[in-house]
Amino acid sequence: MSYGELFSTRLVADEDFEAAVEQATREIETDPDEPEAWFNRGQAQAGLGKLEEAAQDYAHALGLDTSASNLDPAALDDELFEVLRRLALAHRADRDQALSHFQRYQTLLPSGRHVPDVPKWVAHIDGVEAVWVRDQA
Repeated sequence: MSYGELFSTRLVADEDFEAAVEQATREIETDPDEPEAWFNRGQAQAGLGKLEEAAQDYAHALGLDTSASNLDPAALDDELFEVLRRLALAHRADRDQALSHFQRYQTLLPSGRHVPDVPKWVAHIDGVEAVWVRDQA
């Protein structure tokens, strides 16, 4: 339970990702039930390009009670989807592996804000590009 901003939050904002990972890890060791520390470490891991580690930290944060935390559940949803989307794109050569990242999102957040986006990204993985047509007035 946090009563103020965690120091790792500041380090993430300053894009000092290595220090943020270390600080968030210390915060997790002190209070493993603080979802904001897991979220911050996930953001720092993502900033370092460690997407799988970020996804694991975000998933852990999802399993914790956020009611007494400064963590915004919508931000957690957004960040989780972003790292899983990036993982899917990185694995697009193996369709099943790519799609497993979207399935993981839907399993973790069946009512997530980005569930409606999944079919568009699956189509993108399959090589279908969205075409926008402007109606004539």
